Amino acid sequence: MVISSSVFNRSNLIFLIALICGITLPQGFRAGKTLILPALMVIITITLLKFPRGFFRHPGSLLYSSIKSNVMNYLVLGNFIILAGAFLIRKQELWVGMVLIAAMPSSLEIILLGNLSRIEKISTFTALAGTYLGALLIIPLVGLCFFKYIHLNHWNIIVVILGLILLPMLVSRIIIEKEWDNIIKEHEETAIDCSSFIVFYAITANSINFLMNWSSDLFIISLIAFISTFLFYFAIRQAGFYFHGQETNINMFILLGTMKDCGLAGGIALTVFNQEAAIPPLIFAIFTFIYMNWLRYRFRHIINDSSNN
Repeated sequence: MVISSSVFNRSNLIFLIALICGITLPQGFRAGKTLILPALMVIITITLLKFPRGFFRHPGSLLYSSIKSNVMNYLVLGNFIILAGAFLIRKQELWVGMVLIAAMPSSLEIILLGNLSRIEKISTFTALAGTYLGALLIIPLVGLCFFKYIHLNHWNIIVVILGLILLPMLVSRIIIEKEWDNIIKEHEETAIDCSSFIVFYAITANSINFLMNWSSDLFIISLIAFISTFLFYFAIRQAGFYFHGQETNINMFILLGTMKDCGLAGGIALTVFNQEAAIPPLIFAIFTFIYMNWLRYRFRHIINDSSNN
């Protein structure tokens, strides 16, 4: 629990520093944009090193066993974001950013929150890995359905997705098989901190000028972000109680149905699309940051109450 708290506090500090630097010193945006994809690859690869040896050897069975996680992440949360954006957002560039968020796998932070809420680690790994494998299918389908009228190089999307999802999986497995992970563990915290800073600094520095010109579309995006985190939490929790679900299962559904990988969405937006497409991922990242810390408090409160009873 102490380790989880220190990791949370450190990631909170890095996120806030990245936001402040992005707002006050946006001149480094071009450098951040250049480094954002390598930074995302580092974050995902190091996180996947926590998965046990042989975990990805049977991707078909893994995908099958994580159907529930893909239903919550894509069909429930993803469809809500896409449909709400389609009906309420007028500017195409911002709607593209919403579609990217909807197509993203679950946030990597659910590993820490899963530990905090006493969810079995293998269940968290299976659920998270399932959404990443699902993204290899979902993102190309979303591109064909929603981006067919936008002039862009679809091969760029495919290359980026393979580089950010499939390549980190392969690299992490090689590192574990060669037993290099013990060497990397000595520096993994520093690597993740630096990479996280680059990702959110670049997205913030890119978006600050657009956010200064606040519009009704940005307000709607903020409202959708609020609903898809805080209100979805209460809706999923009440549904779980109605069907007499176990506390750990309800908490898992909450994590999968409320948290998207916003940094990944922002990196793809900046690399493949345009600057405005990265604004929704930043807004969602801010709400997810607030929600994640609130959820951390809620889980602790729930666990303490159950322990006392």
